[in-house]
Amino acid sequence: MMKNILFISPTGTLDNGAEISIFEFQKKLVAMGYQVVNVTQASGDKVYIEAFEKAGIKNIMLNAVKWWWEEAPGPVKGTKRELYHYYREHLSQIQQIVKEEKIDIIITNSVNMFQGALVAKILGIPHFWIIHEFPEGEFVYYLDKLDFINEFSTEIFAVQGQLQKKLQKLLPERKIHGFYPFTKIKDIKLLHGDRPRIISVGRLTERKNQIELLEAYYKLNRPELELVLIGNFDKEYKQKVLNYIKEKSLKNVTLAGPQDNPWSLATDKDIFVSPSKMETFGLVYIEALLHGIPCIVSNNPGHVSAQEIFDYGIFYEVGNIDQLAKKISESLEKLDVIKKESMAILPELHQKFSVEHAYKEISDLLTENYKKEYYPIRHLEKLLTVNDNDPERIMAKLKHVIKKILIKVRFIR
Repeated sequence: MMKNILFISPTGTLDNGAEISIFEFQKKLVAMGYQVVNVTQASGDKVYIEAFEKAGIKNIMLNAVKWWWEEAPGPVKGTKRELYHYYREHLSQIQQIVKEEKIDIIITNSVNMFQGALVAKILGIPHFWIIHEFPEGEFVYYLDKLDFINEFSTEIFAVQGQLQKKLQKLLPERKIHGFYPFTKIKDIKLLHGDRPRIISVGRLTERKNQIELLEAYYKLNRPELELVLIGNFDKEYKQKVLNYIKEKSLKNVTLAGPQDNPWSLATDKDIFVSPSKMETFGLVYIEALLHGIPCIVSNNPGHVSAQEIFDYGIFYEVGNIDQLAKKISESLEKLDVIKKESMAILPELHQKFSVEHAYKEISDLLTENYKKEYYPIRHLEKLLTVNDNDPERIMAKLKHVIKKILIKVRFIR
């Protein structure tokens, strides 16, 4: 008998690898006969809503002042009292969804949310925790929560490679299973290029580290070589990029901005460079490989993890600008050779990169028959899920509706 699965998703948008990848897995599960329900924060994102409607997957969006752990990245759009009021409401609503949809298992698709884990424990059903994030930088906060994650997970899955190894060391008493993010690659033919270019795809941010690429580009001293930066941007970091371009009088740098399909701008003469300081998994790097584009990438853990699976690409030490400039120069000199190599490995790469391979361990464990458990925390169910608004009182109802509207307005802002 196929199970009913509830996914707790992190953003309610399809602009990040965790959401894009799990959506492909959800569609695969539906095709296999599973019943899938998705719960996320009320983002108002039409693309996200329409994608789930088209896929025939029930998608429920909940209002929140913050959907993630309080200590996680991102602002709290309300008071502390409102924050915990909505946390309790989330637990109550998710619990109701589990009962109404006859959910057999809950899967949380990010380390940043706890609600699904808590509800699963209260109701005694299995909970799978899928972790994409390294416990470093903005996500270092969750090192302190590993005891909760360990206790409130039936199974834990981490991105295959460096993250999986790290979490296995941190939680040696249990097996950390692996997966890797998957995205459906549009089969497009690259544009014909009349000259070599450097391209980089990704949001302009401190973490993506495009300034380092600009510094290496400046060192090359090849003004005829075009550098194209494709992607959306953080305003402050974009200004840093523009200031550097102006300061160094770089005349052949193009900021192409956000694109529905960034690879539609790529040509058969391009070299892809990713100077990112940190990635959980080098998904954009893999996309470049799957388009037959030669790649130079930083040695951050996410890129290394991807390379361990796909075994192709040129690496440089993040922060070593001279080394990056040298790698670019060498690649330009032998572009015809590395282009032929990148095209030759395409069939093998496409075989390795599939939703079946990416989520095999999760798929296998979904067939297990986990017994219903009874945990002591069930005795605190009402304390954790009941708020102070009496649903029978008209004023309480009105106050509750007004609060929801206010939270939604704050979120939209």
